[in-house]
Amino acid sequence: MLRLILLLLILCTCGPALMAQGAASCTGTITGRVMDAHDAEDMSFAAIYMLESERGIEADQSGAFRIEGVCPGELTLRVSHIGCDPEEVRLDFRGDTSLVVYLHHHDNYTQTVTVTSTAAQASYEERLDAQSDQQLSEVLAGITGVSTLRTGTAAAKPVYDGLFGNRLSIQNNGVAQSGQQWGNDHAPEIDPWVAAYVRVVEGVDALRYGGSTLGPTVLIEPADLTSRTGPEGKVAYGLRSNGLAHTLNARITDSTFVTYRLSATLKAAGDQRAPDYFLTNTGRREGNVALQVAKFFSPQWTANAYYSLFNAEVGVLRGSHIGNLSDLQDAIGRAQPYFTDSSFSYGIASPRQTVSHHLIKGELKYTPTEGQRLLLRYGGQLDDRKEYDVRRGDDDRAALQLLQLTHFLEANYHLDFGDQQHLEGGLQYEHVSNENQPGTGILPLIPDYSGQRGSAYATYHREVATLRYHFGARYDRQSYRAVRISRDLPRRIVRSQHTYDALGGAAGAGLKVNARLSTDVELTYRQRAPQINELYSQGLHQGVSGIEEGDSTLVPEASLKLNAGLHYGSANGKWTVSGSGFVQRVANFINLEPQAEFRLTLRGAFPLFQYRGVDATLWGGKVNMLTQWGRVDLSTQLAYVRGRNRTDELPLIYLPPLNWRTTVGVPVGEWRMTATTLLVTRQGNLREQQDFLPPPPGYTLVDVQASRSIGIGRRSLLLTLEAENILDTSYRDYLDRQRYFADAPGRSLNIRASYAW
Repeated sequence: MLRLILLLLILCTCGPALMAQGAASCTGTITGRVMDAHDAEDMSFAAIYMLESERGIEADQSGAFRIEGVCPGELTLRVSHIGCDPEEVRLDFRGDTSLVVYLHHHDNYTQTVTVTSTAAQASYEERLDAQSDQQLSEVLAGITGVSTLRTGTAAAKPVYDGLFGNRLSIQNNGVAQSGQQWGNDHAPEIDPWVAAYVRVVEGVDALRYGGSTLGPTVLIEPADLTSRTGPEGKVAYGLRSNGLAHTLNARITDSTFVTYRLSATLKAAGDQRAPDYFLTNTGRREGNVALQVAKFFSPQWTANAYYSLFNAEVGVLRGSHIGNLSDLQDAIGRAQPYFTDSSFSYGIASPRQTVSHHLIKGELKYTPTEGQRLLLRYGGQLDDRKEYDVRRGDDDRAALQLLQLTHFLEANYHLDFGDQQHLEGGLQYEHVSNENQPGTGILPLIPDYSGQRGSAYATYHREVATLRYHFGARYDRQSYRAVRISRDLPRRIVRSQHTYDALGGAAGAGLKVNARLSTDVELTYRQRAPQINELYSQGLHQGVSGIEEGDSTLVPEASLKLNAGLHYGSANGKWTVSGSGFVQRVANFINLEPQAEFRLTLRGAFPLFQYRGVDATLWGGKVNMLTQWGRVDLSTQLAYVRGRNRTDELPLIYLPPLNWRTTVGVPVGEWRMTATTLLVTRQGNLREQQDFLPPPPGYTLVDVQASRSIGIGRRSLLLTLEAENILDTSYRDYLDRQRYFADAPGRSLNIRASYAW
């Protein structure tokens, strides 16, 4: 008791003096402004929260904020806005500081903040490095509402609101990715190390982007080069135990006569392993290079250039290629696939694929006044794909070789006028030539063809007080000339020509009810012309181990989609919750449907799939909540999609089941610990006759991660330890075309290290 009384006396006597001394030194001020990185608009009433002192403020109508009475030392600002993931800005505060914070005001950003200070940039780079040794679609899967359509370990493609493949355009640095992307086994030929921002836009925001799409567009964007960009570099290495996969990336940025960023990546992986057996012949090799260049001639004139080379060799699960009908029937649903080796190997044998993809882009930007911008853009792509089947005595002879050359031109004009309003419009032209290379000895899966697309679009955005609204329109004219070999005897050359007109339009509005609550609604109409594989596929699609047959009588899809969302954020900026729902009616929905029969060919026995147009309805919703208790972060994302084939009164197939992802992050000493659970339910609304196998059971995956950044002078070393599927759960994913033959990969223990200077 005596010790307690003495302690209280000391506190009462010395406490006021200590507080006064602290208050005297806490006289610093942080001022700043929060803006939308997409269109440089002010982000009104953004929340800024100081983690160390546990006090927060709200930005004003123009996004400006001011924090007074700041003490010197390390501090962390959490900047958030309704509809954005909150991000932390770390500062070594020594005096009055001014910041400009750019948030990406879309629900679907995976990277959501860019700050003009070097200290804050570290958080953004850490998130990028933590994902870049994965395939790009795995990075996209962190976006609410995005699932992944897989072909085993060979490839993965994004699925958004139930749409994938030709219906989901991918823009690589402002150019529609053009390759053999019609195949579910053809992953986007993009190196994740180059992708600084990955996001999904739809409605009015998606009207300006080309490519085959029924609405949603995935944007893959590198970090901007600016006139302030200085010399910096980074070397990163990653090791994954499952497949003994090694990834090495090096990047350097500098300014001489021009400002440039050079990135190079090497990847090597062997057979991955399911919990109970090796997935034989699932190795992978990659070698990628990207060069980004900018020249700032004056405040009005800027030129940008970009080149990337993506090279990959990918093994396809050996047990998915079967020699006869009886073995195929036995292989589908088998507990362990055929041709499973008992030992690990880095070797890649047939069936396998190789792809080499070149992209070159040039831009010239003219800004005569602060509110005007004229952009001229050219994009060229060369895609060389080879697929190898299991052959007797001739393993190095490709069964399919496609060479595609694409040219893209765009003129875009942007005008800001009045208060909080802007107009944007543009013209686009695309020409593609796709040729089967001779010497395969096999009739091609798709014919030789050339295609042209001319497009025009215009959008208008305005914000008046608490009301924001926008609308726009788009027109595309698509034509094809196809040259194919008849399937009946005698063989003959058949020439076909198609021309399609496609219209698009969207209108939306958002209302800020108060500083914390907002709502939005958007209505979108889009048409999509059938693509060449949907019209003329005829043969073995090797990567997905199935025979696919097109229908040349297909007509354009016509979609009408209604989106509505509600967003709420707490007054102290500690938590936000967003919810949205959609309903989409699609006439002539082009559906790839499994057939009851198996097909025996000289190359083996395979399941049969056919393209068919039906009338369909899709509906679903998403919920995204982000919250913070002290230094603990919690995010949870729930997505639900259903679809109905109204022509046959059957459920739509290949839609993602309900999935729920939750991530908890907490600091433990110098480390940041995170744990993520993914719950995927069984797709239980399908009829038995709609697929070769019933949908697999649901599953739960648990990942844990520990990361730490170590300062070495002005340099930094980022260490990450991770365990994926730590419980080594055996499961088969409904959206995996290889689920007919094998389980998904099991546990992987990963190590990543990156050194920046």
